[in-house]
Amino acid sequence: MDNRRKYIRISTVLPVEFCIIDEGNKRITPWLQGFTHDIGKGGLCLLINDLWWGFWDKLKAKDSKLLLHVNIPFKSQTINANAKVAWASQEKQKDFYRYAIGLQLFAKDEDLKTLFNYALFHKFTPLVLKGVIAALLLFSTAFFLRAHMLTAENRTLVKNYVNILNRSSGIKEFIDEGQKKNASFDESQKKINEKISLLEAQIKNYAKEEISDRGLAKGKINSAEKEIDILTKESEFLKAKQKEYNEASLGLRREFKDLEYEKIRAADKVIKGVYSWIKNRQDLVSGLVLSYEGDQNLKKISFTYDQALAAITFVILNDRERAEKIFSFYLKKIDKGENIFNAYYTQGDCAEYVAHSGPNAWIGIAVLDYYKETKDKKYLPIAEKVSDFLLQMMDKEGGIKGGPTVEWYSTEHNLDAFAFFKSFYEITKNEKYLKAAEKIKNWISRYAYTSYGPPVNRGKGDSTIATDTYAWSVTAFGADELLSLNMNPERILEFAVDNCEVSTNFKHKEREISVKGFDFAKYRNCARGGVVSCEWTAQMVLSFEIMADYYQLKNPGKSREYLNKSVFYSNELQKMLITSPSKIGIEDPCLPYASSADIDTGHGWRTPSGDRTGSLSSSAYFLIAYLGYNPLKGEFLSMSLKNLYETEPYRFASETN
Repeated sequence: MDNRRKYIRISTVLPVEFCIIDEGNKRITPWLQGFTHDIGKGGLCLLINDLWWGFWDKLKAKDSKLLLHVNIPFKSQTINANAKVAWASQEKQKDFYRYAIGLQLFAKDEDLKTLFNYALFHKFTPLVLKGVIAALLLFSTAFFLRAHMLTAENRTLVKNYVNILNRSSGIKEFIDEGQKKNASFDESQKKINEKISLLEAQIKNYAKEEISDRGLAKGKINSAEKEIDILTKESEFLKAKQKEYNEASLGLRREFKDLEYEKIRAADKVIKGVYSWIKNRQDLVSGLVLSYEGDQNLKKISFTYDQALAAITFVILNDRERAEKIFSFYLKKIDKGENIFNAYYTQGDCAEYVAHSGPNAWIGIAVLDYYKETKDKKYLPIAEKVSDFLLQMMDKEGGIKGGPTVEWYSTEHNLDAFAFFKSFYEITKNEKYLKAAEKIKNWISRYAYTSYGPPVNRGKGDSTIATDTYAWSVTAFGADELLSLNMNPERILEFAVDNCEVSTNFKHKEREISVKGFDFAKYRNCARGGVVSCEWTAQMVLSFEIMADYYQLKNPGKSREYLNKSVFYSNELQKMLITSPSKIGIEDPCLPYASSADIDTGHGWRTPSGDRTGSLSSSAYFLIAYLGYNPLKGEFLSMSLKNLYETEPYRFASETN
């Protein structure tokens, strides 16, 4: 038995062919069959079923010698070995006898090692596999639970954050209205006091005057005193109402302050969540980012304009590798001699064989922004391709038409092209880019900007109001350059607010929430009613930040006014946050394209379908505005929401005290 403890048991058996040999190694039996039971470093246990009795007598004899052929699966050769019987036993089964023989093996060291290692492998492989399976199950369970927890956290985060913004904006509106009422109370009190002072002066004059009829004088004095009494009571009533209102609003002011604290604490998680949503939509092979998530008709489409915004977002958040994946996709396309088209399937095939000037300019702008941040020239050939394309679209007056297959001219595309050429000149100092930018600027001044009616036309011969042309005029030119064109940037933004700002309801899962933002057009001209464009509202937020930056030193008060506007509309925009509808992921927060699905924008296309369709352009432009980055100039602003929340996180709460 001691010898048997030197062996290890294996879960599988090996077929063995054997025969008994004499001292001269000659076979004295035919070849017989058995199978291994235990294997050790120097021997094995051989099991044989229903052996003839004559052979058993020979086998059980001490020091009997055998010749073995052991067949190992997946091995091209059989292990041949001599063996000597160390022990033998038999056991009666139901229908036959089973014989066990302990053998000492004599073979090449490498054969014995192979046999023993095979035994070890088969002994421990099931245990290892069980361990691996158990580990995978634990990992999968932990991953599922973690994903479930993160999904629940994101849902709760967005729900609570939106509730905070909604409640905060309602209280702020009440407080602002209260300040107007207080001002009205003060003005009324002032007028009452002035009347009382006037009446008191009249009473004194009546007392001094030489009036023949003393009864008449006394009557005038009594009348004035009665009027003073009435005014005094009115004053006391106003004071009581003002005190009552202020006491009632005191609790709301405290609540507003608490909500502001909560909002700012949650804002960082929301920003990271929106960025996570963008990252998780990037195809790992093509590098393209899904434009919409939730609309089945657009579920595999990546628009070039959206890719530019995604790349810019990656660049300014120091995610260089992700931006490079997008640029590498377009670099491969132009290396093949292809144009840059408006849209591709996310896996890389072209989805829309149309090349428009605006998307081309934007992917070029993204490349130039990347170069400004990294000084890496690797992707500048994309900008050169864009330059060649846009110059081909330029007419003799300097206008950039929409594309090679169209004849219309868009103000938006020309603003894009101006920004592209201006930035390309700053990088290369190539005069042809500066000349192109100047020609486009002159065209915009001639055909897009007016001193009467709407200040910005949608295009050449097209006076339709498009909100993005107002925002991008400020973003592309800046205040000083607009003033040089006799265009007042403040009037441009005021016109957008007066004509394109809308209040509407946005439907969340639980309820509808009132939001205020900017329509795609002058909503009064649209039979559909007002709709908030998330992307274009973010563009306006950035424009207000640019004006706040412009007036920072020139007029700090006005700078604060513009920054307050950017905060207000950014808060309203974030009230429209939704969670990702993706079945894979953790439901990161993102923004829809607009407040209403499948609705006419007024510019020739409809908003995406689906109540919870996440939009790359909306989410990316929101981050760009929050970070205070002007993509059309490739520069950060000092007056940004991010800087505000980092340097003065509770300013708005304290201002309400």
